[in-house]
Amino acid sequence: MGALRIRKQAMWSDLPEHVTERILECLPVDRFFRFRAVCKTWNVLFSSQHFNSIARNSQPFLILCPARTQLPSLIYSFFTRTWQNISLSFIPHDCPINFRGSASGLLLADINANVCFGFNSPTLCVCNPLTQVYSTLPKMISVSRIMAKAIVPARNKMDAYIVMVVGMSSTGTVVVEAYNSTTKAWKLAGSIPDVVIRNENVFFFKDSLIGVTSSGGIMAYNIEQGITRVMAMPTSDANNLWVRLVCCKSGVFVVGAIEDNHCLKGVIMWVLVSQKTVKEDYKWEEIGEMPSSLCEEFRRSSNSNWFECVGVGDKICFRANESMEILAYDVRRSSWNWLPKFPVGMRYMSMRCLPLEIMAGTKFI
Repeated sequence: MGALRIRKQAMWSDLPEHVTERILECLPVDRFFRFRAVCKTWNVLFSSQHFNSIARNSQPFLILCPARTQLPSLIYSFFTRTWQNISLSFIPHDCPINFRGSASGLLLADINANVCFGFNSPTLCVCNPLTQVYSTLPKMISVSRIMAKAIVPARNKMDAYIVMVVGMSSTGTVVVEAYNSTTKAWKLAGSIPDVVIRNENVFFFKDSLIGVTSSGGIMAYNIEQGITRVMAMPTSDANNLWVRLVCCKSGVFVVGAIEDNHCLKGVIMWVLVSQKTVKEDYKWEEIGEMPSSLCEEFRRSSNSNWFECVGVGDKICFRANESMEILAYDVRRSSWNWLPKFPVGMRYMSMRCLPLEIMAGTKFI
């Protein structure tokens, strides 16, 4: 019996490294760090360059975060098509928390936020839901009133991140501040035209901070060049159209909801494409609509017309208010499908959908 046990142990230890890495790819999200704790060899393997290259190219997860962290969050794997509970209770939860963005396995959140049309000066926190650790960021140097915020991976440094904040300075100018996790300090990244950015629609795409302005345009601020550009939203024949900006692996999109008498009638999508043969180098191109049968089913899944949409990998995920289901549009395949329903009992009025990549290199806060 003892010889058999030794033989089994030897069988696992003799597995080729590429086979073990393949097993690691298939692990459920909540098993990743248990895998690391097995032995020193597996811990090193988890942080290997090969695994990080796999993680960068893999489909990210979708995480749903409630406003109260004592409630369980949910994480969805597109690989296994399953939901799992994940706890965020390690973050102080004596007040509501607003999750504002994600990057490389980290979540950006407001703590002690006094919500007032998106203008507030909360304590910013970055947390890792897998390692169950968080870090409170220091006070900013220039911004006295926050308009919008986003978290992005640091370039050429896998275990670092940058938090970008757009806000009003004490002198009345709109500035951009950047927090670098390597230096653990804020730095003034530039100033932008006096525009108001909607807090819920801010992300980083191809070296630019992109957001929707209160006047209905789209602002793109190039961090390195310090150049600001404001683009118009795509046009439609629909009279009652409200729009939402979405970013995913495939590009920048605008999702437009068509309403009639406060009833959701349709959803149109546009993608931002390059056209280098004309003076205007970008334009909006309509890529399709939500099928009417799906739109009706989507509308019935909620008690209101409000919904959120978020880019996850090559997909755009839609969740109606208080709905227990998510509808996903695959950009590359131009196809729609429903994700599995949430686990029984997981029905919250306020949950924020965010993409979540699983990358070993960003395990540090």
